[in-house]
Amino acid sequence: MIFTGRSRELGRIRALLDRRQPSFFRVSGLPGVGKSALLARAAADYDGIHHWCPPLPDPEQRARLAERIRGTLAADGTSGDSLSADSTWAELLDAAVACAAATDRPFVLVLDDAHRLSEARSRVGAPLEAALARAAASTISLHVVLIGREGGLPDIRSDDPVTRSSLRVEPLPLRAAAPHLPGNRPHERVRAYGVFGGVPRVLGALDTSVTVGTNVRRLLLDDTGSLAASPMEWLEREVQTPSRYVAILRSLASGEADWATLHAGVPDLTRSGQVAPYLNRLVELGLIEIRRSLDSSPTTRTTRYAITDPFVAFWFRFIFPWRLSDQSDPIGPYYASEIRPGINAHMEQMLPRICRQHMSFDAIETLGAVAREGGSLWGSDAEIPVAGTLTSGAVYYGATGWAEPETGHSPLDGIDAEVRETRYGFGRERRLRLIFTGRTAPTWLRRDVARRHDAALIDAEGLLGEE
Repeated sequence: MIFTGRSRELGRIRALLDRRQPSFFRVSGLPGVGKSALLARAAADYDGIHHWCPPLPDPEQRARLAERIRGTLAADGTSGDSLSADSTWAELLDAAVACAAATDRPFVLVLDDAHRLSEARSRVGAPLEAALARAAASTISLHVVLIGREGGLPDIRSDDPVTRSSLRVEPLPLRAAAPHLPGNRPHERVRAYGVFGGVPRVLGALDTSVTVGTNVRRLLLDDTGSLAASPMEWLEREVQTPSRYVAILRSLASGEADWATLHAGVPDLTRSGQVAPYLNRLVELGLIEIRRSLDSSPTTRTTRYAITDPFVAFWFRFIFPWRLSDQSDPIGPYYASEIRPGINAHMEQMLPRICRQHMSFDAIETLGAVAREGGSLWGSDAEIPVAGTLTSGAVYYGATGWAEPETGHSPLDGIDAEVRETRYGFGRERRLRLIFTGRTAPTWLRRDVARRHDAALIDAEGLLGEE
């Protein structure tokens, strides 16, 4: 699996591991997003154990961990004879504390796929808490990292004297994914990101020497393609009856939606409240996110839901219908008649997410500051897909468009009209209007933006940092 674009996450984890104070750290994210690779890279310079928790009953879980710890103790010249296949979790974690005590450097115990401990009903929470408390009392630098599905990871109750933290590993943003995307021109790579997203396992399967269309036909439409069933496999691995989850994801594949729209997309649920457990589970798995308008209160019920990665949206929008068909037609004509004409509409839905990512991570190059607060604005009168406040204090409002605007119909006019209908950023001296386009901007639009001191243009080259 490729490893790229994780400097922020690496810095955060290493800052935690460098502390003498023991810590308890939980890492979650989509399958294939790079959780294990991230921890392997972050903990490479530390002593420790990286243990994969197999899908086995609790006794066999403990037996395998005992074997790993005995090997570590033996390598340090310490006897591990007290451990056996029948050792309790308390005994195992006491031995982990002994491993940490044998070195004067931080010691990292990584339990990978740790959600399987909860599935096996392993009573590991209290022993973990007790072991970390003993390490803290003896100034032993033991760090316990649990990797797995959010919501399925064991937890500890005590905060003191142990540092507790968590990290959700998100799909890579556009710039980090760009070197692994097909396409010779900037807008082609932006489009490739809108199709394949930022999950490293997906990016690692792409052939950058051929087009987006060829990759789609080979990897997604062909039954033997390595990505042909990926999102469904992710879902079926986590839920027992995926039909209602699939209905929600299909509704969101064409763009973000509110509660009522999602309920309408699951016709066998008679009351809207019945959709809540399914939405919460998809949020927990990292497949969708809850979005609120920037000017709304924290307790507002006016929320929208969106798929977190473009690849999942593309798959459920275009590939899932192909899987449902008898597939008697050749792949080429299906791509030409159904997918190619629909990619532009798909990109119109994905571009605002790409632009919000740019404001959060890369706007330092295009605007001299990144977003301190970022998101969207919507209500009865305004619909602004990209908005927020920069670290410089400036408020920004952005319009996005994948298709080239008609000559003379400047998106700036639309932004001005929308800004007049919102009080977000009201009273600020500097209010920026941003025009985002996934293509190279036409000359007339560049000139239109250049005439205004409060406007900026960010096109495909700007999104990729290639200007």
